Amino acid sequence: MRLRLACLGFGNVGRALVTMLAEKERDLRERYDLEVCYTGAFTRSAGGWSAPEGITPAALAASGWPTSGALPAGAQPFAGDALAFAATCPADALIEITTLNPQSGLPAIDHVRAALNAGRHVVTANKGPIAYAYRELRALAAEHGVALRFESTVMDGTPIFSMSEASLPATRIEGFRGPMNGTSNYVLGRMARGESLEEAVAGAQKIGIAEADPSNDLEGWDAAVKATVVANVLMGADLRPGDVVRDGLGAEAMRQAHAALPPGHALKQLAVVERDGDAVRARVELAALPLSNVFATLVPGETALLLHTDTMRDLTLIEGDGGPGQTAFGIVADLVNIARGRWTV
Repeated sequence: MRLRLACLGFGNVGRALVTMLAEKERDLRERYDLEVCYTGAFTRSAGGWSAPEGITPAALAASGWPTSGALPAGAQPFAGDALAFAATCPADALIEITTLNPQSGLPAIDHVRAALNAGRHVVTANKGPIAYAYRELRALAAEHGVALRFESTVMDGTPIFSMSEASLPATRIEGFRGPMNGTSNYVLGRMARGESLEEAVAGAQKIGIAEADPSNDLEGWDAAVKATVVANVLMGADLRPGDVVRDGLGAEAMRQAHAALPPGHALKQLAVVERDGDAVRARVELAALPLSNVFATLVPGETALLLHTDTMRDLTLIEGDGGPGQTAFGIVADLVNIARGRWTV
């Protein structure tokens, strides 16, 4: 199978993906009979290009685009905006890795919708479309007979959705909890080692896991979006991030909770989702956990998710220090699943 890829967004994850696809070219061909090439890419700052004949990942990586300023050999400038690119670029699959808008999921939802309507598979690492429009987009993918995959939206490439799809048949997810935001866990972990909140945030920014403005992480928005994705996909909920209760969060709340932390406890920002009759309730909270709790043992930067099930009881997944490479792996896994005919979660 030859899969032509168009990439919308091309930051750290996009570059890591190109590198991984180049390194795994032989494995993909020999194990899955899969060959991939890029027929276009688009960024907000550098604009876009298309190459109907296709450019190999190795050639794209060697070109240095977009930082080089020069288009890859064989590419032509794309005349249009991001939405037009999603709809018209000559590709079999759109990879949507633009920046998350946690308050609305836009414009990524529009990008995904345009690609699906054009009959393209979509792989996204952007949480917004799945948090705000999962049911609509899933139905749209089914209508057009194409894939909608999103393994990298939560805990980078940790196989949450594909594991549930393949390994938890006839299982009901009753709820879940966990420190799902790596930045907050990093900051709280460094504070436990004696750093101030400001020093811990600066450290998180230095290693690239925190934005210049970390408020979306510290105030629970990122965790709320992730919790919404997992609840909607694995529990059949119909939540939006605004439905997730986020009380007692933020920088000042973290300082106060850290100062009041009892001995023998660790402070974590937890997402908690539970069934309440026919409803699903979600919240993000700061919790003082005894050191015997598995979440309390996580080192700064790690994230975890504990699923409450009716078959396996409690099932816990732990991700080590995440990063662009692990997010890229989740995208690669989704592409392989498309090649194997596993289209929707």
